[in-house]
Amino acid sequence: MIRLMGAACLACGAMGLGLGAIAHLDGRVKDLRSLLVGLECVQRELAWKLAPLPDALTLAARQCQGGPGEFFTLCAHGAQNLRGRTFSQVWQQAGEASQMRLEQLDVELLDALGSVLGQYDGESQRQALEHTREQLEEQLAQACEQRRRLGRVYGALGVTAGAVLMILFV
Repeated sequence: MIRLMGAACLACGAMGLGLGAIAHLDGRVKDLRSLLVGLECVQRELAWKLAPLPDALTLAARQCQGGPGEFFTLCAHGAQNLRGRTFSQVWQQAGEASQMRLEQLDVELLDALGSVLGQYDGESQRQALEHTREQLEEQLAQACEQRRRLGRVYGALGVTAGAVLMILFV
């Protein structure tokens, strides 16, 4: 009986690893989509309405969910209370604190944008936002493809490993 319980635990663990990998791929896709919505909002507010940066970030936070919503909220609060920091530092710290499920290249693209926002004229900020959005859209397309392709692999590996472990230990 104990052997059967141990085998079941191993099988469930293997399946859980596969499902966890799929959840990470899903999370990146969701975070990139939400982040793009927020960046579009910031771009629109800065370029067309000439809104102050903290106001644009606050509005973006309302339109996003999860990690990106938290990211924009932290950026808005930080932009209002710099306390001796540059906005680029606030932007970077918000990215680290928000727990977005992004890859290193995604983070680097965001960090590069943070060094432009609040530092240059409106047109330069608009161009930087447009450029970053285009690059993040490419990253989103790759993430969707990865999710489609690797999601099946991770799911199949998790179930297969679980079944093999059950057979071996029973």
